[in-house]
Amino acid sequence: MTQNLRAEIDQVAEASIAALRAPSIFNTQPWRWRLTGNHTELWADRSRQLGGLDPDGNLLLLSCGTALHHAAVALLAGGFVADISRLPDPERPDLVARIRQGSSRPADSLLYTAIYQRRTDRRPFGDERPGAAVLDELRAAAGRHRTNLHVVRDDQMTAFAAAVAHAGDVEHVDALFRDDVIAWTTRSREDRDGVSARSTVARPHHTVAPRDFSFAAGATLEPGSGTDGGTVYVILATDGDEPTDWLAAGEALSAVWLTLTARGLAASPISEVIEVAGVRQALRRLLGGVGHPAIAMRIGVPVGGAVPVPVTVRRSGTDTVGLPGQV
Repeated sequence: MTQNLRAEIDQVAEASIAALRAPSIFNTQPWRWRLTGNHTELWADRSRQLGGLDPDGNLLLLSCGTALHHAAVALLAGGFVADISRLPDPERPDLVARIRQGSSRPADSLLYTAIYQRRTDRRPFGDERPGAAVLDELRAAAGRHRTNLHVVRDDQMTAFAAAVAHAGDVEHVDALFRDDVIAWTTRSREDRDGVSARSTVARPHHTVAPRDFSFAAGATLEPGSGTDGGTVYVILATDGDEPTDWLAAGEALSAVWLTLTARGLAASPISEVIEVAGVRQALRRLLGGVGHPAIAMRIGVPVGGAVPVPVTVRRSGTDTVGLPGQV
């Protein structure tokens, strides 16, 4: 094996490891990586699909998209563009992507550093609103992945808040939804996945009601002194509603979240408005019937001096990164 090939293999292996930090629906981490020659393959792990919340696997594919983008960011930090083939084999739909080291570029580690700084912050944010320039940067980050970022306007907030609240009410009483929430918020720490009580907040003051985890596990994260007065709510929407669009939306979510993290902002996703079909349609109407909502987010300026959100546990590389023949 030549030294150059060895270095290329090391680069894609490192990218696979960095991708393990990607956000995913309920921290299910529904992916596996397989190293093959000088490239790595990203596979969807259907055993981690949420049968009630995500029966079609759309949010699973979105989650895989965040991992794919994280891997591309890691390659760029090493000075290389990611050469990606998305959904390359129609006969194997769970083969999400093949990624290898592409042409050399000046190394850019800004988003790579953000991978290890990013957290899901469910606490109320401060009164300061993210600036227009930063929001424009987030729109551009989403747009590079064929996804539109819509900032919910003040005159749309009542309808948006009602949609989020209705989704929460539906999920609270529907057994299929409740089973998924309970299953993935009561995981053993040894499983290294799921939503931990250490990262959820009990009945904080939010402009838009957050998902209620209280019936599954007691929240232990202190809400802090934020009022949510400056919080911005956004909807990521794609032009189409096919698997390629959901994958692109995941890449866009990763790009937006890492960009805002690098700019000192914090965020948490609002996926319940996508999980409940009727609420997703209401969001589409909020967008004027243009585009297909893929996920919503709350973005804000964290309260100064707040205790950092605990690091989310992750599965190890030995659990998720395999050699040829292992999927």
